[in-house]
Amino acid sequence: MNHDKHVMRIISTANFLGKVLLMSGAETHRVEQSISKVCQRFGLRSESFVTTTCVLTSAKKQNGEIVTELNRVYNLSNNLNKIDKIHTIVLNIENYDLEALESEIKKIQSESIYRSYIILISYFFAAAFFALLFKGSFLDAIVAGFGGAFIFYMMRFASKIKVNNFFINTLGGFIVTIFAAFVKKINIIENASYSTIAILMLLVPGLALTNAIRDLINGDFIAGNSRMVEAFLIGGALAIGTGFGLAIAY
Repeated sequence: MNHDKHVMRIISTANFLGKVLLMSGAETHRVEQSISKVCQRFGLRSESFVTTTCVLTSAKKQNGEIVTELNRVYNLSNNLNKIDKIHTIVLNIENYDLEALESEIKKIQSESIYRSYIILISYFFAAAFFALLFKGSFLDAIVAGFGGAFIFYMMRFASKIKVNNFFINTLGGFIVTIFAAFVKKINIIENASYSTIAILMLLVPGLALTNAIRDLINGDFIAGNSRMVEAFLIGGALAIGTGFGLAIAY
């Protein structure tokens, strides 16, 4: 009985590590490899299956009974710092016992890397410098910066009420277009295109598309196609929202 509980605890810990990786934006083959290495560290042979919405791990107990744990994933984000920390743990997995590993994963999962005002400033300057990158003027960059700050608050509010990404990006594209058109009409900027495109760059699913290609190259066709469809849906949502905004503004 104690062995059975130990096996279940190992699977639960490995699955939790995989869930944190997946929620932080890791590609599925990295998640599966990490789960396998954790189980191997504690003498357990396991098989795992990961998609963009779930982490599934199975292993055999001494009596031949199969134990399986499934964790659903509802929210995906981009947190390369968490991925790097967990990757470091996996590389040095021999230095951890089960309790220390559980504690470290929980610590990483719950930590907030940056304060809200730092993320807000990052949104502002990211959008502003995108405007300059697209050869906009200094005023275009300032307007884009304020639009980026608005995107930050919109994303924060949407995460609290758990709105799906398609609606968020449609609304974001619409409001960004209206905002830039309004600023142009009051003659603060000469061309709304630079500010609009710069702000929309904050919503472009670059990491999702990159991970989709990496998953497809590694043979994870279910996860790769899922991420690819997600990236195209987000792009479509931005186009729809921006199109409605243009139709109203012009």
